[in-house]
Amino acid sequence: MNQTTAHALNAINLAFYRERADEFSASREYAWPGWKRLLPHLDAARMPDGPLRVLDLGCGNGRFAAFLAEQLGDAGASLRYCGVDASDPLLARARARALPGERCAWHALDFVQSPGRLPDGPFEFIALLGVLHGVPGQGQRRALLREAAARLAPGGRLALTCWRFAELDRFRKRLVSWETYNRRALQPIDPGQLEPGDHLMPWGRGKQWLRYCHATGADEREALVRGLALRCVESFLADGRSADLNHYAVYEAARAPRLR
Repeated sequence: MNQTTAHALNAINLAFYRERADEFSASREYAWPGWKRLLPHLDAARMPDGPLRVLDLGCGNGRFAAFLAEQLGDAGASLRYCGVDASDPLLARARARALPGERCAWHALDFVQSPGRLPDGPFEFIALLGVLHGVPGQGQRRALLREAAARLAPGGRLALTCWRFAELDRFRKRLVSWETYNRRALQPIDPGQLEPGDHLMPWGRGKQWLRYCHATGADEREALVRGLALRCVESFLADGRSADLNHYAVYEAARAPRLR
């Protein structure tokens, strides 16, 4: 995928999250059931005496931060959370529900365009929850995971989800063709530059608003982390009416060798 196409696909999503922020945020108020299975990984990544530093890429309206504050209880006192998102309207909602004190930091950043500008680590836990399907181009997705992995503390955990919309009939039958989109688009998309799994998903009652969504399958998930110093420690399906809406994968960063 060339950069012109990647930028055009990203622009579709930037416009959606700018113009439909209210409706989207209202539909994203609750924690996903699968998040509870991530809690043991936060405990495993936590250093004995230091803070639990969490980087949430694509944090949206901050609901993962709220989930952590609720679930960690007294242990949440050591939480240092950093949320990153490209949508200023969603970040405004995240700041409004921020954790007490100085334990939250929010960054407006289009990491699709600039993955190398992620906040400096190290972080014990990095989350990419409902993010990869909005990143155009396998090269861009690979770059984002590479930069995220580089910010993990030794023994830290990286959790990502892949939305399985293309494998579920109730979503697959709603997809809009690129031909239909190009007939009315101010900036048409070159079909020859699209990659397998690139789709358009409608939003809203009238289905008039569109998002670019990429379906990441098992082969691509393996390719995205190949060569990175990450080891998969858990993989499972969760969320949605049939508990199979998202595929979760949790990776552990290589630990520093022990001195003899």
